[in-house]
Amino acid sequence: MLRLDKWLYPGIKIKRWVFLLLLSAIVLGVGISGILGGVFKNIRIEAFNIDHWFRKLQRLKFIDYFLLLIGILGVSLAVRRAYFSILTMLMPNHEKDYINLIYRKAKMKRGPKVVAIGGGTGMPNVLRGMKKYTYNITAVVTVADDGGSSGRLRKTHNVLPPGDIRNCLVALSDEEALLGKLFKYRFDKDASAELAGHNFGNIFITALADVTGDFASAVKESSKVLAINGEVFPVSLDNLVLKAKLKDGREISGQSLISQGAGVVEELVLMPENITAYGPALAAIKKADAIIYGPGSLYTSVIINLLVPGIKEAIKASKAYKVYVCNIMTQPGETTAYTVSDHVRALIKHAGPGIVDAVIANNQLPKKAVLSQYEKKNSYPVQVDREEVLKLGVKLIEAKTFTEDDFIRHDPQIISKLIMKQMII
Repeated sequence: MLRLDKWLYPGIKIKRWVFLLLLSAIVLGVGISGILGGVFKNIRIEAFNIDHWFRKLQRLKFIDYFLLLIGILGVSLAVRRAYFSILTMLMPNHEKDYINLIYRKAKMKRGPKVVAIGGGTGMPNVLRGMKKYTYNITAVVTVADDGGSSGRLRKTHNVLPPGDIRNCLVALSDEEALLGKLFKYRFDKDASAELAGHNFGNIFITALADVTGDFASAVKESSKVLAINGEVFPVSLDNLVLKAKLKDGREISGQSLISQGAGVVEELVLMPENITAYGPALAAIKKADAIIYGPGSLYTSVIINLLVPGIKEAIKASKAYKVYVCNIMTQPGETTAYTVSDHVRALIKHAGPGIVDAVIANNQLPKKAVLSQYEKKNSYPVQVDREEVLKLGVKLIEAKTFTEDDFIRHDPQIISKLIMKQMII
């Protein structure tokens, strides 16, 4: 049972401010009474033996306004100081940090509603950048991965692949937090055969799915554990299998095999036929102010989500500004020799017109030493063919979208600033 009298114990430094609050409220009431012409004339405060003096002072009209001002200042000071006294007890030497945190959270919760659609290692970079501007972020993530740690857990535990979900959860959490680092921890090759190559976050989500009874609940509870700023939803709770038809006539089943396949993708198909989209993901799309695709593997991380029944329809019905973050480098087996317009054209082909309003494309070349490493893997910079993009009725946003490093990856801050600028315009 809550005992309010404990707040009056010695040393807490609350009593003085409670007394000031009561006294200020009395002064405030007298001032209002005089200004309103005696509305409170029947209220007597003889217990403090000051009624007689206040009545005399009220003959001077300016005194009423003076009392009103003093009362307001007294109430404000009392509330503020009492609040700081409580914070000092709960968080010694950190009350100012706590105030800044409250202000920041309040500001971020009023930010635009952003939905990011995709998967892989590219989309988390967008999430890391956008969480600096808003906490109203929803990641709608693919769940068709059948390779690596996720694929192994999917086969052995009959669970949806947790890898892409885990990447997004960590991206929306505090990157410096111990739990965030723990979720990214991967057991090395020296671990036991059962653990080698597995990611702790993947194992955690898989175990939690078994404990809670379903994958969606496991993701929700993991979000609480990491205290993420936003929400992460699977695009569907169905066991998805991705099939690709290549231009040479071959058909490949499985997301990992499509990425490794030596051929140009002509068309994607999702199996089984009775797939349904996850309800909360659809709801978030309909309320969005901005919808972001990618970056990431064009077919196996981005377009795959648009094939889930109901997703592309919800996107087209939304009034959100729809932006595609184009990859910086081509991906062997998926986008060999693709230009920016080829990426956009593939989106439109699989989802129809109205699926994208603008595309963000990199227009700078990385260092030759870095490029040479990518060339060994048959990966080259995506060419910006401006006229072809404009013919598709899509706005082209050009900029240097990466920072110099040993790897060519989108810079979270650059991408988020470009997106926010478009939303403001």
